[in-house]
Amino acid sequence: MLVLLLVPAGAMAQDWGNVSEATVNLNVRKEPAPGSAHVVTLTKGERVRTDFPQNGWVAVFKLEEQERDLSKAIGYANAKYFKTVQVKKAEPTPAAAPKLDSGEGEVKAPVAVTPPPAPVQVGIDPSRVPVKITSDRMTYDEAGKIISFVGNVVAIHGELTLWADKLSAYLLASGQRKFSADSIERIVAEGNVRAKKGNTEGTCGRLTYMVGPQLLKMEQNPKLQDGPNSLTGEVINFHIKDDRSEVIGGEQRVKAIFMTPGNVKVQ
Repeated sequence: MLVLLLVPAGAMAQDWGNVSEATVNLNVRKEPAPGSAHVVTLTKGERVRTDFPQNGWVAVFKLEEQERDLSKAIGYANAKYFKTVQVKKAEPTPAAAPKLDSGEGEVKAPVAVTPPPAPVQVGIDPSRVPVKITSDRMTYDEAGKIISFVGNVVAIHGELTLWADKLSAYLLASGQRKFSADSIERIVAEGNVRAKKGNTEGTCGRLTYMVGPQLLKMEQNPKLQDGPNSLTGEVINFHIKDDRSEVIGGEQRVKAIFMTPGNVKVQ
């Protein structure tokens, strides 16, 4: 089985806190308490910076955060679901002009020791959360900027999980940059498609996921299920960030089924 983890470029180590890796898909909360508001979900294997331990919780920062300032923390998470990663500190080197390596088509250039700081954002930031895809087979079309996955495909992005027979990831053209994790524009899944976020689950024949706005477009007999309630129509658009659905009717009219709570009498 092939496993592809698409992650934006990581930052270099700083002199405070720990570089920590999530051992499970982990919720980060606004306060160090289980019932506190959800801020963002870290996927298994995602790296962050942690500090300020208290009562089994740690403050979570973006990996490239420069300042040891609690106000800059993304939120808090349970410390037992992190493992500390040993990162070798980079030695500063004099600036030098980029040079071609002897390898075929490979270019090596100096890398900045410290990247520019990035603003802390509340919620899932698609440019920072990795997209993890597993499948039986993978091909990469550099000219078309398409990565194709075939056979038992599973894709995870934040709180969203997709299953399909075939999945194609379309990359944004960005100058001369080749394969890059932070350039995914959209994902198209086909064949026995299933999508799940929390208690909401959808099925369809074809699904398009716009990564930036986090929008699911479900076609070919789509059905969206939220517990006992369900929606069907020609096309279903599901906005992941705010759990909002739009159903479009056509030849297949919109149908909604809402279950009545057991303690309500229908007359």
